[in-house]
Amino acid sequence: MSKQNRDAKKLANELILVSLVMVGLLLVWDAATRIDGFNERQLQLAEQSVRAASNELDTYITGYQRAVDIFAEENRFFLSNVELWPQDMELYSELKDKIDRFFPDNLSFTIADEHGQTLLEGMEALIGPQCRNDIEVFSRQLGGHLTYCHATPTGKYHHFDLMTHWEGSNSSNDIFFISVTTDRVKQILANANVLGHLLMLVRQDNPTRVDVIPDSDQPVLINERELSPAELRRVSESLPIDNTRWNVVSLPLNNLYSEAHRNILVRSILIFMGFVAVSALMRMILLDSDR
Repeated sequence: MSKQNRDAKKLANELILVSLVMVGLLLVWDAATRIDGFNERQLQLAEQSVRAASNELDTYITGYQRAVDIFAEENRFFLSNVELWPQDMELYSELKDKIDRFFPDNLSFTIADEHGQTLLEGMEALIGPQCRNDIEVFSRQLGGHLTYCHATPTGKYHHFDLMTHWEGSNSSNDIFFISVTTDRVKQILANANVLGHLLMLVRQDNPTRVDVIPDSDQPVLINERELSPAELRRVSESLPIDNTRWNVVSLPLNNLYSEAHRNILVRSILIFMGFVAVSALMRMILLDSDR
């Protein structure tokens, strides 16, 4: 082999090697850019879904509270009669029918005096200790009730409480109380959710406590009512809801980022292996030409 041919062969090998290095660096840069872009898009989606859910839940809770205020005001005379004759089952049934028509997703109701003592004893099976505590606290404070979720005494029905003052027969600060199921709240969270993420409501005073999570065929959390330390670290976005004890939280599903990153890396590796295969073929052609 002449010196000129050896130099040409050496130059060709060097060009192939340099080309592979450059292609590898470009693919690394491309993969890193794609991963960063994917991460940024997911954060944007989480922020948008959390903001949408927070706004709609704020509108829902505020509207429901206004409806409770109006109901108590417009039915003041009726509520006063029930207050005066709490054992009159006909009056109680009529009030229950009215409440069921106005608030079809209500779970239970009661009326209380200005000190927070309920007045419908014997007909309050679903008014548990937490509900009674809420009523007593509401009777002592000037501001409104901060909505949160808890269960009935049986632990079966999760709900939130709404209250308002009304002018009763003995006081202008009597209380009308209603508990509401979380069905609509779950629906709002599900509608605002984006693929690969999970929207939920957690307590502002305890970020690990899950109050409301949309229904799912399969469990998505280790513990349905509490975020594990690993899940808490994965939370990508959080936003408070006014007049509640809730934050709307977006939690990426466990394999969202790992699967996307792996797919991007596998694509880059396959492309690089394709270039390696072409380079090897070119090298074989050069060697065959020399022979």
